[in-house]
Amino acid sequence: MKLSFLEFFRVCSCCLLPLFSPLAYAHFDAENLLAFADSLFQEEDYRNSIHEYQRYLFLYPKGEKNDLVQFRIAAAYQNTGQLQVAIESYKELIAIYPMSPLAERAKSNVAQCQLLQGKKSAAITSLRQFLADSPNSGLAPRAQFIIGMIHMENRDWSSAAQEWKQVSIRYAQTPFGPMSDRLSRIVQHRESLPRRSPLTAGLLSTFTPGLGQAYSNRSTDGLRTLLAVGTVVGGTIYYVNEERYRIAIPLAAIGFSLHLRNIYGAVQSAKTFNRKHESTFLNRLRAQIHESNLFGASD
Repeated sequence: MKLSFLEFFRVCSCCLLPLFSPLAYAHFDAENLLAFADSLFQEEDYRNSIHEYQRYLFLYPKGEKNDLVQFRIAAAYQNTGQLQVAIESYKELIAIYPMSPLAERAKSNVAQCQLLQGKKSAAITSLRQFLADSPNSGLAPRAQFIIGMIHMENRDWSSAAQEWKQVSIRYAQTPFGPMSDRLSRIVQHRESLPRRSPLTAGLLSTFTPGLGQAYSNRSTDGLRTLLAVGTVVGGTIYYVNEERYRIAIPLAAIGFSLHLRNIYGAVQSAKTFNRKHESTFLNRLRAQIHESNLFGASD
């Protein structure tokens, strides 16, 4: 028996249509599908969990847990390093479910993603907007504390101390309060750190080669510089006295170049000295924050 094209199309449609219908998933109800997606997420199979969460949203567009599903899609993108997509997904959650309790966390995570992207200014802006919108949120102390941390990483010590001081005042009863108070006190004593003036180092080496390096605790480099410049200058003087100017003039040029490098090196040695002590100070602050256990693994 031969079927016409229309009859053949109708038969195929009747056979295939159920495969593309939500009814095909009747045995795989919403809770089971969500549980499966959650298990993938917990096993850190984020890419497949995204597909299953998106399938859930497609099949159950009016589900009671859709805000949670949208949040986990964004978190999965964040965990796979797709930070810009994660930011867009968090913002979609905020726009669609503005009254969801997860909206606050999504706003906070937008700033976190921006920070991971290296966009520190944008992260600070997002965190300040979050504080303005939700000053009494349980995440507010964390948000302002992180602003202080960003200033700390930028070595803007006065701004970091100011932010932490505000946390210790506004949120004294939270775990962030005592820690912020301690950090602000430590930062206020940063002026006691050993420092060397690059200007002083440069002037010292201008008049005595190597002295600026010695001033910055690099005595060996200073001695080598003194010997090198002294040897070339001594040779130049010797050949001038011998009236052997063909040798004296190139030596003088070399000596002048070495002297300029000596001055530049003295300035850089002072800056290196300061950076080294600031890095030690910064690592001390980082260690205190790490040991405080204020942040969970997700942070």
